[in-house]
Amino acid sequence: MADEKKPAEATEEEQQSTGKGSKKILLIVVGIMLIETLGVGAFIFMSGKGPSEAAAEIQGDPENDPDALVEVEVVSDRFQNMNTGRVWQWETEVVVQVKRKDQERVQAELDRRKAEITAGIGELIRKATHTQLREAELQTLTRKLEVYFKDVFGVDADNEPKVVHVLIPKLRGTPADF
Repeated sequence: MADEKKPAEATEEEQQSTGKGSKKILLIVVGIMLIETLGVGAFIFMSGKGPSEAAAEIQGDPENDPDALVEVEVVSDRFQNMNTGRVWQWETEVVVQVKRKDQERVQAELDRRKAEITAGIGELIRKATHTQLREAELQTLTRKLEVYFKDVFGVDADNEPKVVHVLIPKLRGTPADF
């Protein structure tokens, strides 16, 4: 029986020695990582001169460039369309991009003929088919509005349309019978 206790005691001693050994190894690894961290921090502190300054220039159209594009809101309203046999309400917003040199003339024309322009846009939306109003890029409606705005606002001194781009940021349709 004494012989049987020796192997059991030996395994307990081995377990205690490996437990102490694993703790020592863990402490050594943590110590090495701490020394590494301090070394890297000291290197960065000694070699760096602080945060570097970044210089940035804003690029784009200068404020006084007469050919820079500016946006002018034409209409933000609701229009009806009944081409599907159901009444649909289309919440619409139309914005045009014009050159800065034409902005005052376009805005003055828009102020002078606001009701006429709103009625013309409403007529285009009422005549449009449901598929044209549901197009992903609204290509058909945008082309119709470009032609309409060329008639309304005319051309500039270079014989180019005053309205460069037509933007439709909002065109949401809902059935009116809800």
